[in-house]
Amino acid sequence: MRTRITVLLFVILLAGCGTTEDRSTVQKETVADSEPGELVYKQTCVGCHGQDLDGRGSSMKDLRHIGSKLSEEDIKNVVINGRRSMPSGLVKDDEELDALVKWLHSHK
Repeated sequence: MRTRITVLLFVILLAGCGTTEDRSTVQKETVADSEPGELVYKQTCVGCHGQDLDGRGSSMKDLRHIGSKLSEEDIKNVVINGRRSMPSGLVKDDEELDALVKWLHSHK
């Protein structure tokens, strides 16, 4: 009985694991479907602000409607200089910064 449970758990764990090929294909499709600003967001901001811009908790800013609250210049200023618990200088490249700002500002 104990062996059967162990084998069953092992099979379930293996079934949940995709191959690295599957994951890389999904990642490539995600990158191909994303806008430049969204890619910067996913690489830099998603850890705190969440996949859906929802803020991931009370201390992280919800960005779902940030474009209706801040101008592009204000968003850029926050990304460059930080604010409260958000550190400054997370996006160094000017093109990436501009793409991120435009993408965030489009969320109204």
